[in-house]
Amino acid sequence: MLTDDSLDFARAHITAFYDTDFYPKPFEYRALWYYWDEVKEHLQKVRPAELFVGPPKSIAWPKARGGYRVVHQLEPLDAIVYVALTHSVAEQIAEARMGPEVACSYRMSVDDSSFFGDGSGFNIYRARCEYLSEEFRYVLSTDISDFYNQIYLHRVGNAIESATGDKNAGLQIEQFITRLNNKASQGIPIGPAPSVVLAEAVMIDVDQHIQNMGLDHVRYVDDIRIFANSREELDRCLEDLVIYLHENHRLNVVGDKTSVKKTSEFLHDELKNQYQLEKLEILNDIEVANPYSAHVEDDDGEDDEVEQSEESRDPGEVLLDALSRVRKFGMVDLAVIRAIIRRAKAKRISDIAELLLQEIEFFSPAANDVVLYLARLSDYQLLELLPLFVEGCAHGRYDRQCVKTWMEWLFSSRAVLLRDRTIQQFLKKKGSVVAQATAAITTKNLAWAKSAKGKVLSHASWDRRSYLHALSVLSGDERNKFIPTILKHPAMTPTDLWVANWIAKGRPEPKLPNIFPDDAIPF
Repeated sequence: MLTDDSLDFARAHITAFYDTDFYPKPFEYRALWYYWDEVKEHLQKVRPAELFVGPPKSIAWPKARGGYRVVHQLEPLDAIVYVALTHSVAEQIAEARMGPEVACSYRMSVDDSSFFGDGSGFNIYRARCEYLSEEFRYVLSTDISDFYNQIYLHRVGNAIESATGDKNAGLQIEQFITRLNNKASQGIPIGPAPSVVLAEAVMIDVDQHIQNMGLDHVRYVDDIRIFANSREELDRCLEDLVIYLHENHRLNVVGDKTSVKKTSEFLHDELKNQYQLEKLEILNDIEVANPYSAHVEDDDGEDDEVEQSEESRDPGEVLLDALSRVRKFGMVDLAVIRAIIRRAKAKRISDIAELLLQEIEFFSPAANDVVLYLARLSDYQLLELLPLFVEGCAHGRYDRQCVKTWMEWLFSSRAVLLRDRTIQQFLKKKGSVVAQATAAITTKNLAWAKSAKGKVLSHASWDRRSYLHALSVLSGDERNKFIPTILKHPAMTPTDLWVANWIAKGRPEPKLPNIFPDDAIPF
């Protein structure tokens, strides 16, 4: 299953987009791309399940409506394998799904680097809900409880086999994820794009089951809406669906999100209430991006908006007004928040930065988008925001795991921010080894790099590679005397060795396929 084509797709996908939606992209990929032929040879030697490197990173990420979910970042080699394995079955899964008028979410259109060339599908979902609400009197609304975490891996394997006709393909992916889960048979990683593909595969038979009941429905990921002209018919449908989900998938629906109501009430409550109408007004001017857009560099030379006249409002003023309106509603609407942030990011508009930093706790479910936007600003713009950064460090605003993960990445990679003592202390006391090593490289902190030599072998995984990375600050002579002494140590993993050799060579830039413009390599 791990072919040259599938592995090359994995490299293109991770380079163009991300390895997980919830963490900054790690530096290790640059080393792996540099030694790509060796990496591919290594990965193709054994079965995918035997390639498992280590357990994923995990942090608690706040949900928009309260509570948390655990999100993941796989070891770089594991992430490559996960993308490649899923790529090998993605097109067959796409063909096996019901049409976009039913299975609306994340329609697959696999190209050289992307699973989802057709976007998220939310607009289709909304339009179908409105259409069916005009055709029927009642609607059953429900969603699946803790969907990604509750998916049984054996069902994933079965769904892949059914879609592809290849039992081995389903088995290999099932076994690989089981290793990621430390042998637990339940749950797929939250964050990597391949999980979206596999989740859709699991729902193929659920869509078919509802259709077999003779009812019209739409589904967006795990949100299901079923329409009929009889309340009693939908009550029977719900009972049947609950039994089917339990017996065939061991899944359950969320009780307080399950109801049967008139479609007129549904339209008002979910689609045409005051907030939803104002949301649409905002989104008319600010397009909602596809699932990848937070991580893709924007082209400043392109503008998809109509050229503004002298009488039109300043774009920064428009975006700040929109974000302020969202905040006043008190509802974390990720679609709107991301749309506003991504438009500001594309044009490096700093007007919304102050509100985002002052209200970072409220906006924390979009912490990745917030910080990717801040990283897009110039040094001058960041200096203007320095008092707010310092205040946030001093008052613990960045202590929540999701915010700290991203803020330490921003701080450690921008020399203009690392000059501040409060930010230095934040990284020293609260920052991860990854962030501290990055800060040492950014500031060329020779003392920190020298101390890292004694810590390489006493740590493992991400921390070991971060200490190795810091050695790039040392002189070539010192670096190349030390690195050969650890290359034959039995604790060094293949990834460690590729990183160490890449550091010894001075961190050369890898040669990437021509699909990436020379001036837009999105590391």
